[in-house]
Amino acid sequence: MRRITKMAGVLLAAWGGMSAAVAQDTPENFLERQLTIVVPYGPGGLTDARGRAFQANMEDIIGVPVVVQNVSGGGALVGINFTYSRPSDGQHVVIASGSDGPHAHSVLSPSGLGWDWEDWTPIGQFARSVLGFVAPEDSEWDSLQEMIDQVKEEPGSITLASLGPGRADDLYMLEFMQATDTLGKWNWVFYSSSGNAQADLLTGDLDVAYIGVSRNDMIDHPNFQVLAQGLKEEEKPADWPFPWPTVESVVGQELDLIGASYATVFAKADTPAERIEYLEHAFEQTANDPDFIKMRDEFGEPALWRDQETAQENLDQMHELLKEYLPLRDEHLE
Repeated sequence: MRRITKMAGVLLAAWGGMSAAVAQDTPENFLERQLTIVVPYGPGGLTDARGRAFQANMEDIIGVPVVVQNVSGGGALVGINFTYSRPSDGQHVVIASGSDGPHAHSVLSPSGLGWDWEDWTPIGQFARSVLGFVAPEDSEWDSLQEMIDQVKEEPGSITLASLGPGRADDLYMLEFMQATDTLGKWNWVFYSSSGNAQADLLTGDLDVAYIGVSRNDMIDHPNFQVLAQGLKEEEKPADWPFPWPTVESVVGQELDLIGASYATVFAKADTPAERIEYLEHAFEQTANDPDFIKMRDEFGEPALWRDQETAQENLDQMHELLKEYLPLRDEHLE
């Protein structure tokens, strides 16, 4: 009996030590009332769905309500500005993508901004965001190459939409047009949301749109066909479920900008380091939660997690690429 009691004491001590180690590894939760996730678009879109996915799964992990606040306008810039106007206490974060995050707007919309890219920090990246050329299912064109050929022969005959202006999509399209020798030959228009573009594809007001395609419901969508996806050939995962050709394979050359970006959580850079550390912990725990993963899989956009350091490297690289291509936009505007 004494031997069992002694062994139990050893096990309890070991368990206590493990618990203390786990507690020590978990950053302190500074959130007392709520966490606000700012979605810089209106309800119902892809970015909104991403924010609400966290809302549904994160509250049990952080122990306080998670509020999604939609602040739309300016290709995400209004929501980013709103988040920057909040105190640097870590209680407001903003979700954006590689096309419309602070790293992009600091290049594309520098006039009058009260901040620069260095004033932001990514918390982490949690979804691969792929754009693509989408046409109606009954389109007279069966491939992107057919459209390119017609635009060369009949400039202005095909109406192409992208989201913007002011997003990195502007430069994506200019890079694509330059590579295909079709710059200035498309009837190029801008939309504020992919939902509006999809509606006009159905009515025939648009021939093709460069919008988000990285959802399983686009594979066999009864109303749309994806002509090409903006995923770099070398970055296509072995288990990637989307079968469409890449833009690079259609163009026949590597492209610097047209490639998959990542949905990212951003906070102000002057937020205390220990609070940034806890936010990264909370979002990572949620992104790896089985219920969250299941929900993202059902939505058709597989969940993933890229830590703060990896996200920073990725976004810094995109920031520099956008600066390289900015003169192309200025030249086109002239």
